[in-house]
Formats: sequence, structure tokens, C-alpha cells
Amino acid sequence: MKNIFLMIIVLFLNSCGFTPIYSSKDSNYKIISFKKNINNNLTNYIQDSIRMLSNDSAENVLKIDFNYSEDIIVILKDSKGDPKENRLTINVDLKLFDVNDNLISSQKFFENFEYSIDDNKFNLKQYEKNIKQNIVEEITQQINAFLAQAT
Repeated sequence: MKNIFLMIIVLFLNSCGFTPIYSSKDSNYKIISFKKNINNNLTNYIQDSIRMLSNDSAENVLKIDFNYSEDIIVILKDSKGDPKENRLTINVDLKLFDVNDNLISSQKFFENFEYSIDDNKFNLKQYEKNIKQNIVEEITQQINAFLAQAT
């Protein structure tokens, strides 16, 4: 019974015309180098996501330079002066260069998120970590769309 169900799903997916939205064979650029100001998990995620869509047989060869920054600002305090709400802002300044280091294009990407502060510091740090990951994923999608249009 499992085999029949599995075969029906495979046949359906093959005949439905499914194609991935992001595919390296559809991209028209090849990334040969990255330069970034910070080396952490979030910038590595951005770099890996961009590199994954790089097409090794493309004619447009690019060098990418990006600056990553994040900032947490207190936007609301209680009557004692303790923070109650924060705003997390992540900025990525992306520059595209050709093989001869001539600037092709540049774009700034930023997202922010406002959140209430939890009294439990461990939970707050975990929550901020999740927020940062979600914001970086959104910025990465914007960067991939920009690269598809810019090249």
C-alpha cells in the first residue's frame, strides 16, 4: 500500500510541471569572490545562499563585497527606566564588481523588527537569535532577486 501511494505521489509531481523558483542553472552570473566585514553565522548564511545560486557556466563574472551591521535600540521604557521594547535593525550594503574591480551596481538592504523584552534573559537571547535569522533570510531573498535583475 505504501509503495502504491509513493508511486502516485511521484507520478503526480513529475507531471504537474513543478520547477524550483531558485535554481543555479537559471542564473546568469558566476560569483568568484566574496568580501565581507564580519565573519559570523548570519553572514555565512548570506554568502552560502548567494553562492548556491551561482552558475559556473555563466558569462557574467562577479565579485561581491558586502557590509553587515545590526543594531538594537530601546524604543520604550517603563516608569523605572527599564527597557520594555526594542527595535532590531539589520543592514546589508551590497556592492557588485566585475573581474577588473569596476563597480557594476550597489544596493542597500535593511529590515527591522520591534519586540517586547522578556524578563528571562535566556529566552530573550534565544528570541533575538530567531529574529535575526528570520530577518537575514528575508534580506537574502531580496539579495537573490536583486542579483537576478542586476545581471
